[in-house]
Amino acid sequence: MDVKKLVEAGTGSVPCDLNLVNCRLVDLLGGAIREGATVSVRSGYVVGVNDGLAARETVDLGGLYLAPSLIDAHMHVESSMLTPAEYAALVTPLGTGTVVADPHEIVNVLGYDGMRFMLASSEGLPLDMYFMVPSCVPATGFDTAGAAFHASDMHPFLNDPRVLGLGEVMNYPGVLANDPELHDKLALFRAAGKPIDGHAPGLGGAMLSAYIAAGIGSDHECATAEEAREKIAKGMYVMIREGSTTRDLRNLLPAIDRGTANRILLCSDDRHPDDLLEEGNLDNSLRILLASGVDPVDAFRIACLNPALWFGIPNAGAVAPGYRADFVAFESLADFRAKRVYKRGALVAEDGALLAKPTARVPEVRDSVNVKWLSGEDFKIPAEGKKARIIDARPESVVTGTIVAEPKIAGGFCESDTVRDFLKIFVIERHNGSGNIGKGFIHGLGLKRGAIGGTVSHDSHNMIIAGVDDASIFKAARHLNKIKGGFVFAVGDEIVLDLPLPIAGLMSDREAAFVIERIRAFNGLFAREGLSNPTPLMTLSFMGLPVIPSLKITDRGLVDVDAFAPVSLWVD
Repeated sequence: MDVKKLVEAGTGSVPCDLNLVNCRLVDLLGGAIREGATVSVRSGYVVGVNDGLAARETVDLGGLYLAPSLIDAHMHVESSMLTPAEYAALVTPLGTGTVVADPHEIVNVLGYDGMRFMLASSEGLPLDMYFMVPSCVPATGFDTAGAAFHASDMHPFLNDPRVLGLGEVMNYPGVLANDPELHDKLALFRAAGKPIDGHAPGLGGAMLSAYIAAGIGSDHECATAEEAREKIAKGMYVMIREGSTTRDLRNLLPAIDRGTANRILLCSDDRHPDDLLEEGNLDNSLRILLASGVDPVDAFRIACLNPALWFGIPNAGAVAPGYRADFVAFESLADFRAKRVYKRGALVAEDGALLAKPTARVPEVRDSVNVKWLSGEDFKIPAEGKKARIIDARPESVVTGTIVAEPKIAGGFCESDTVRDFLKIFVIERHNGSGNIGKGFIHGLGLKRGAIGGTVSHDSHNMIIAGVDDASIFKAARHLNKIKGGFVFAVGDEIVLDLPLPIAGLMSDREAAFVIERIRAFNGLFAREGLSNPTPLMTLSFMGLPVIPSLKITDRGLVDVDAFAPVSLWVD
């Protein structure tokens, strides 16, 4: 920011670059909508509002509303399966101007190199991409990640202007147990005065207070209005998530009122590109807020100003002198749709289309799928008991239950049971070629034949496969290794459909249109196959996450997340 240039234009000594006239300004600092406003811009920043300044260019917005562009408070670019540039091409025309990304997916795979990849590949985009340093690499000691990220590894990023703080602290049991390595990370960012994001589903009472006292100031895992209100009352910012699998916004609407609106943010967390294209991103969340009767100024504070305040994003989140000229113009509060999107005073998108496709370099990364040689025998589960623990996957939720039941057994080995929807599930370590394979059963996918699998498996991203028969499971594993990661549906020795994700086994090196086409093909295939789960790939990708209740599976076996301990597959 060249302050002298702003002062020159603000005092009228030189003309501004741009005047946006005849707009309805959503004034988040004054708490009103200003009719017939004029916003003056110089060098990418607002220098005046209704100050009678001259400009080299004047654009009549014809009565459109003008608000700050939207800020996504917590998301993972990797969950879109796109590079940062392709992600920006999808969300910028929707009115999103800034995202705060936690790259713990790619950092769990590639470590320091993954963090550097995200920073380098997100430069020069039409939206600002900030980062939180991943706090949980690995997420827990229950599985095998591709890297470890210690406090000493994080220190070099503290002075990067696009690194805002410490990412979601998922290992809340570790915080409460005073895990020394985790507290080293917390201390590093507390000392630097940086925000620390939380992740504490269902945590309340004294344990929540202790968690917050460690310096953790936000949470995006609230499932009920009561949980959100308690966390706000104890000092947290609550991020309301509307992702592809977990959709919390409607459940949390009762928590929003004039007293809490200044502590609430919006986030997408994990959102697939087809949902971004078809439903939208934060614009969809904003439409839900406005339709539910939330005061429009409060709704835009939640979507724009509050995240800027929590993260300390400089000069962002409002339309006022000294703030960035990042705007979204739209026609109606009743149906928010971005008409024009400005970045630093330049029009970058109009009528839902980006005016110029972003170009960003994509640095090369090493091959990250390193599986020890497999054989069909690796996918046999010996019957070592009468009753087994079975993961109960629930549609549109990352929380699972536990079913205790007798699996189907033939010849001393367990088989999948499509009648009861008990499928065999495997997690194969894919970073170090250790040969670790976690074996179990899952209910709730509804697969009738073949096998589905992927290398997207939060947070360590080992290979995860569920299937009806061993031949299909074996074929899926071999194919994922061949394509350097991604998603696959195999039936016997046939690959019915795949989506290669060669960048860390998480992201495509192709355009968004290709990824969306393949995802739609998967959705159509699953519909024809009669799967009961509407998002089986997304559901499967969270079955290896041992920080979200209740029963999960890693390359080392089953984990009882409630007890925060490994458990046997067999009950007896």
